[in-house]
Amino acid sequence: MKILIVRVSAIGDVIHTLPAVFLIKKYCPHAQISWVVQKKAASLIVDQPFLENVFVINDKFLNTKNILHTLKTIKKMRQTSWDAIIDFQGIHKTSALIMFLNGKKFGFAVPHARTSMSTWFTHIRTNPEYKNIIQKNLSLASNVLEDLCNIKQCPTIDILKKEFYLNFKPQNKDLVDNWLQKNNISNFVLICPNTTWETKHWPDENWIEFAKLFKQQYQDRELLLVGRDFGAAAKNIAFTLEKHGIAIKYVPPFNLNATAYLISKANLVIAPDTGLLHMADFLNIRTIGIFGPTNNKVVGPFLNIDNIKNAIQVYKPDQWNLKKTTKAQNNMYKLKSETLLEKTKELLK
Repeated sequence: MKILIVRVSAIGDVIHTLPAVFLIKKYCPHAQISWVVQKKAASLIVDQPFLENVFVINDKFLNTKNILHTLKTIKKMRQTSWDAIIDFQGIHKTSALIMFLNGKKFGFAVPHARTSMSTWFTHIRTNPEYKNIIQKNLSLASNVLEDLCNIKQCPTIDILKKEFYLNFKPQNKDLVDNWLQKNNISNFVLICPNTTWETKHWPDENWIEFAKLFKQQYQDRELLLVGRDFGAAAKNIAFTLEKHGIAIKYVPPFNLNATAYLISKANLVIAPDTGLLHMADFLNIRTIGIFGPTNNKVVGPFLNIDNIKNAIQVYKPDQWNLKKTTKAQNNMYKLKSETLLEKTKELLK
């Protein structure tokens, strides 16, 4: 059985789709599962043993400059007659991919697809009942299993997550372990301030104050900042901390696989609604998620019950503040650094 997963971005959404892949593998262990994904998330799933092939497309794959590469990738995918093509994303750009592919196409029905037009290109559509996005994805995978294999059961998340794993490449493990050893780091907390949405961003000054308080509180634990080399927030935070002589460690620009391995060794990960937060939850690492314009119950940690409890909803999201860039409605500053430190102290006891 040949199955194609269509979830091209973003990193957090790719991670939210992984449980659905493991559900399919649990009941169809011999299924050959492939995935089409954009470059920015590709290193997370490339060379994973549970996937047959990973088709990597450029991040803006429908742009004129990238269209030739995109067409070549579509041509490769067209060489397979898929038993199931599963569009977990349901947006215009995924529709632009699956419309050219051969096989039975599954997706979400109009109330749950990101765009109603995406339903024009699927044959079987799912109307899921869910509280968290992971349940939504599991519902779609369950419908695929019922249609293809007449499987009508779905295990609890506690049973299913025993199947979860990520394969860490030896060279990435060595890279991270050597860096930790060189810097004499054993017990550490990761902070990941970078976000793609401006409204998800916890203010830089709050992160800076939290780092000061953390260093005053703990001498036996390191505070590691992720993203100095690829995000404005982390870069600004690092600059200010260095300027004031506050000594924390800065994680090198590891690839996603190496970063996942680093996360797997952390005592705690603190982040807004970003891919690295969801990666930590998938790896069963303790987290404190900071949520504002997005609902932590819907898109927040779901796999570790403590992470669900520890998520902080700074303010109640609604249709007016669920926007990527609306400074006037950004209330993330309402979470005080002292409050986050107290939550951190509870978890590090």
